Amino acid sequence: MSHVFAVVTYGLPEGTDRETAVQMFRDSIPRYMGTDGMLRKNVLYREGLGGGAYLWESREAAEKAYSAEWKAYMTEKYGHPPVVEIYESPITMDRQYGSVHDEDAVDQAAE
Repeated sequence: MSHVFAVVTYGLPEGTDRETAVQMFRDSIPRYMGTDGMLRKNVLYREGLGGGAYLWESREAAEKAYSAEWKAYMTEKYGHPPVVEIYESPITMDRQYGSVHDEDAVDQAAE
């Protein structure tokens, strides 16, 4: 089963500068550290827009996390509903740690 990668974006409240946005993102770390199935989150920021790029163990884990309750929480917190895009991620290459995880190659090796 392939990992999935999700890109989530949402508008920030009007007038939110980078420093304030980054602190809001920091404040949310404990909430996400306890999320079942999430392997990694990279926070995204550009003026007026926040978000995250998430690596998940499975589509099921991602879909469970992006529940109606979560969407309502995000909309209330930031004043804009989140946009969630989920992609299959059969290969993860990480130059920082010198690793490649190729789900299809792992599956073929097991056969």
